[in-house]
Amino acid sequence: MSEPDHRIVVPLSKFKVGLVLLGSSAFVVLSVLLWPAIDLIPRRNVSYVWMASALGASAAFFGVCGLYALRKLFDTAPGLVIDDEGIVDNSSGISAGRIPWSEIIGVHVKTVQRQRFLTIEVRDPQKYVQRASFLKRGFVSLNARYFGGPIQISASVLKINFDELHSMISRAFDKSRQA
Repeated sequence: MSEPDHRIVVPLSKFKVGLVLLGSSAFVVLSVLLWPAIDLIPRRNVSYVWMASALGASAAFFGVCGLYALRKLFDTAPGLVIDDEGIVDNSSGISAGRIPWSEIIGVHVKTVQRQRFLTIEVRDPQKYVQRASFLKRGFVSLNARYFGGPIQISASVLKINFDELHSMISRAFDKSRQA
């Protein structure tokens, strides 16, 4: 992390990204290896449909996660930038990009299956849903609906722990409101 001129730059952790790639690859391989086992179930059985769907969804989801991690391994842009203008989020597959302080109305912590996220509440959540690409729009919309805002920032691939991330963004947000 560096802090020249009221600017905090948090790089991506290539180690953490590598772990995501390794884990995603393992789930894809496991899904493919388990695929022949569903042939032991009669095709008209509900269990066959359920297992085939679960394995297919698992391979697809973790395949996409693996491709994201592979792309991030070679990404030279910082994972997060906090400056006088706002936040630049490049920390996930559905990163929000530049979020001006003037559009942020709140920052709070959400926990989903023991994974903590910073939810960035914005004045116009639909703006962030609409500016997401077609493929990402559904996920951003779900974030807005179920987690209180379209922008979720995790420390999972950043070179920082969650408590430091929360503290830095909260301090910067408070400072922006006083200005």
